[in-house]
Amino acid sequence: MKGSEKSLIKAETSKILIEDGRVVCIGAFGEKIEVENAELSEINLMKHEIILRPKKG
Repeated sequence: MKGSEKSLIKAETSKILIEDGRVVCIGAFGEKIEVENAELSEINLMKHEIILRPKKG
């Protein structure tokens, strides 16, 4: 996550959890990607996008 630049973290994410200052993306087969110091910025269902940003503070 750099400025307003977008980058794909995980395609085909089935579940997103917020745990202890990190965002955990879980796929259909249980594979996980953890993003440290991140928070949700936007969820756009029409574009099938979930946007994260660096956590403030």
